[in-house]
Parts: sequence; structure tokens; C-alpha cells
Amino acid sequence: MKIPNNETPGFQFKRIALLGMSGLGKTFISQNLSKNDNWSHYSVDYEIGKLLFKNEHENLFEGFTIDNLTNLSNFLGKPGSSSKGGIKFSEYVLRQRLHCEAEKEATLNACSLIEKSPDLSELVCDTSGSICELVNPSDKEDKLLTSLSRNFLIICLEAPDSIYQVLIDRFLARPKPMYYEENFLHSLWQTFKVGSKDTEDKINPDDFMIFGFKALIERRKAIYDMIAKNWGIRLNFENLRNVKTAADLMEAVQSEIESKVKS
Repeated sequence: MKIPNNETPGFQFKRIALLGMSGLGKTFISQNLSKNDNWSHYSVDYEIGKLLFKNEHENLFEGFTIDNLTNLSNFLGKPGSSSKGGIKFSEYVLRQRLHCEAEKEATLNACSLIEKSPDLSELVCDTSGSICELVNPSDKEDKLLTSLSRNFLIICLEAPDSIYQVLIDRFLARPKPMYYEENFLHSLWQTFKVGSKDTEDKINPDDFMIFGFKALIERRKAIYDMIAKNWGIRLNFENLRNVKTAADLMEAVQSEIESKVKS
């Protein structure tokens, strides 16, 4: 763990890893850099799908693109009543484990690209929103964060509470499958069942997703704050609205690095 500076390879070679919750603009920024400035865009979510959609799940790769990652959510599914589109909780846990391993592999593969070509530049690693569930930002030897920070400049996207409320409202309108750290998932599931009048096979999957998301968003905010503090920098959602080009982004990054070094 060290404070990023203008001499770090990630800054010098314009290699950045965008971290943050889904909906804060990681993919939007990445696609802008790719389309407007010809940066390479490595989508961890897309790479996860490539690893997962094999054998009996091969059909999910049809129509799966960086611009349409819906089938990754379809793979995860939601626990609860099968008559309401749910799957058994045991199956849900199994898919969570498969996603976890695929996300680790896909993230490390991004680092391997650079380790094989150290002079690779203008590359954005668009991480999955669940990476915070796979790391321990307080562990200076955390494998994923060590690899990312060695090869990229880690940028955590943050937002005011009003934007997080927008994310919650959006989720309430259309609940989607999510990845949870397994111990946290079991705790949520047990708590939800205690408060539900339904048996496990009658639970409405969307009800659990909504219950889980409200707890998840607070948990993830805290973890991302710690990642930014220990492993990278943070850029505010409001500031990112002014970012149109790679030059704009690197200017904002340099300003934040200088602020962090002084603090």
C-alpha cells in the first residue's frame, strides 16, 4: 500500500483501473476513452462471462457483448420461488462461487496483459462492481489489489448520497441479481427468512434482492472508501461530469494525486 504519485507506472503509461459500484459510470467513462481517444477497454464483466458461459451455459454467450452484459445477471439468478423466476438458495450460492473465481481470474488477467507487455499504455480496466467483495483493503498483501496497483492507477468513483439514492430507486424499480461475499450472503438470507412469512420455496426473489441491495450498498461504500484511502485515489461523480477526453481525465487524476500527496 502506497500513495500513488506522478511517477507510478499507471500514471506514466496512462493505465487506469476504475473501481466503484455499478451505475456510477465506470463503463461510460471507459467507452468514452475507447471511442474518443482510442484507449483499450478491458471489461472485467465481459471477461467473466467468457469464462463462465461454457458447457451447459454456452447459450448465454449469444448476444453477450461489452454493451450488453445482461446475461451475466441471468447466470447469477435470484434465490426464491421457482414460480416467480427464482432458483434454490444452494444453486444460487454455487453460482456465486463460480462468479467469484471467474472475477478473480478475469481481474488478474488484466494485470497479466501488462506484465507481458510492460510498455502497454492507454488502457482502462473497467472492473466489476463486486470487486470490493473479493478484497481486503486493510491487507497490504491482498493479491488482487497488489496486482492492480502494481500495473494500474486505481481510481475509485465516489458520489454524493443523492446519487446513491438514485441507484437504490433504480434498483427498486427493477431488481437484478447481485454478487455477495458468501458469509454476508448467508447472514442476509437468514435475517430475511426470519422476517418473512413465506417458506424458503415461496419467497419472492425480488423481495430478497431489494432487501439485500439496501444492506449491500452501505457495505460497499465503506469498502471502496478504504480501497481509495489505501490503494489509489478517488474521483467524485460531480467532477467526472466535466471529463470528456483522456486529457480531461488525466488532468483530474493529477490534481487528485497532488491533493493526496499534500494531505
